[in-house]
Amino acid sequence: MRTPTLKDLALALLLLVASAGALGLAQRSLGVMRDEATYFQAAETYWGWFAELKESYRRGELDRGLSEPVIARYFRVNSEHPVLFKLLMAVSWRYLASHDLQRGARFHPVQLRPPLPSADLLDEISAFRVPGWVLTGLCVALIYLFGVRIEGRLAGLAAALLYITIPRVFFHGQLAAFDSAVTTMWLMTVYAYLRSLEHARWGVYAGVFFGLALATKHNAWFIPALLLLHYLMVVWPDLSFRPLRLPRIPLVFISMAILGPLVFVGHWPWLWHSTLAHLKGYFGFHMHHSYYNIEYLGVNWGMPPLPISYPFGMTLFTVPTILLLLGLAGIWVYARTPLLTWLSRFLAVRPPPEDSPFRYPARRSWKRPGKGLDPKVGTLFFINALFPLALIALPSTPIFGGTKHWLPAYPFLALLAGVALSRLLRSARARSRGRRVLLGALLLAAAALPGAVSTALTHPFELTQYNALAGGPAGGADLGLNRQFWGYAVRPILPWIDETFDRGANVYFHDTNYDSYGAYIRNGELRPDIRYAGMERPAIEASSYAMVYYELHFNKYDYWIWDSYGTATPIKVVDLDGVPVLSVYKRPEAR
Repeated sequence: MRTPTLKDLALALLLLVASAGALGLAQRSLGVMRDEATYFQAAETYWGWFAELKESYRRGELDRGLSEPVIARYFRVNSEHPVLFKLLMAVSWRYLASHDLQRGARFHPVQLRPPLPSADLLDEISAFRVPGWVLTGLCVALIYLFGVRIEGRLAGLAAALLYITIPRVFFHGQLAAFDSAVTTMWLMTVYAYLRSLEHARWGVYAGVFFGLALATKHNAWFIPALLLLHYLMVVWPDLSFRPLRLPRIPLVFISMAILGPLVFVGHWPWLWHSTLAHLKGYFGFHMHHSYYNIEYLGVNWGMPPLPISYPFGMTLFTVPTILLLLGLAGIWVYARTPLLTWLSRFLAVRPPPEDSPFRYPARRSWKRPGKGLDPKVGTLFFINALFPLALIALPSTPIFGGTKHWLPAYPFLALLAGVALSRLLRSARARSRGRRVLLGALLLAAAALPGAVSTALTHPFELTQYNALAGGPAGGADLGLNRQFWGYAVRPILPWIDETFDRGANVYFHDTNYDSYGAYIRNGELRPDIRYAGMERPAIEASSYAMVYYELHFNKYDYWIWDSYGTATPIKVVDLDGVPVLSVYKRPEAR
């Protein structure tokens, strides 16, 4: 494996800053998701605990701030999720946001007396989102370094650019949500595990990174099983059953078993008291998760099982086609030799020459469990690219909405694609260095531009984006694929609402929840006199303006509005390439 140089580290830092900056600039037109609004509330509430803890310490009553009643008062909010990312949100909001206490009530009555010292750099919504941009940028940088180590600079750069230009990766990277963050933590853990096969200290790092992954989102609990499967495949050629001698447990797995849960429990005050009861509630929530409605191929799926094809079909229709093709080519790069060698036993197939630099006997130990063995990088990538999709495809998995639930697969798909692109350049055999650089740049552009253009053309509605195989957004709608979720599409028309709606208007905001509505008011983007009418049909009847988001299970709301308002003609339609995502109605007569 190659060792990244100082130039590689500088380029990785540039990728991190450029990716985070692009996400930060783009998110200014991206609406607040339902989940985000909940996390805003949680982050602000958690900061209240830090404020109370500081006050308890000042009074010499630290035990009070660490007591169960005080911790429960603050950390009961959104206690079904770990708090690492929300704590980062709290710090970012506290020190980077402009805190205008006159704009509206806060999510939680935290004592923030003006003047509140902060850098005053960002509005509140943006400040809450900063950790998402930084962690997504970190993922891009780490993909680059991973690619450099296994294949070279072109592979790393291609993988990094292919990843961040996946439209839905770019979408989730802008948000104050866990999906992009846990993808970064997942990749960090796998990277540390691979290094730990030959370097003992990386086994310890892997345990810490696994703990951080657990502290980000619950799907990280599956990581050790995937890495153990890969490890058994690595050491299988070196095992002997005559006599049977079981290998000692590698340091990396001991570290993950000890440090992972320690970091998980240690970072979360909610688990410091009534630990078993709270852990039971945490696991129970996710094992019996509520079901989402999701449209797939013209059918609204509200109860499991989803079609097994769902995660694979959505990946096929949303990931840029060039990335899918290069990813398959990358699988072939790694699978070609073992597959043809196996087939040569049964068919007249000539196996390729053995070009592995690894020779036996191995020099492995419990600290360096893969020393001298082929690390089977392609197998590691394939396992981690396949599993997140296969997990969602299981009939027993609760129905979740959208591609965000298998986002951890995409860095590994991008790395496979980067390897394929690098091998393609190598096969071209350009004679001069200048020609190689030019050809490499052309290949990079050809690979990354389709996703970048698709992202730019569909922003801020990347959840309505579908690729060329689906026929674009219109083709996705014709196929009966989900147009959106989370009730976020109203933000681009907030200036129009402020200018158009009557004073004191009572508005039915449909899928935009109350906390998101409050965030827009606090951010100064929505007039505070505009009222939130409530939910369902009584709110429609009481409203003077009404919105409807277009998802298949929302069809009834159009009819309710038409019946109540006496008109089927909206005064405003928000669309992407002619595909409606949000309509706004006005009641013809005053009520």
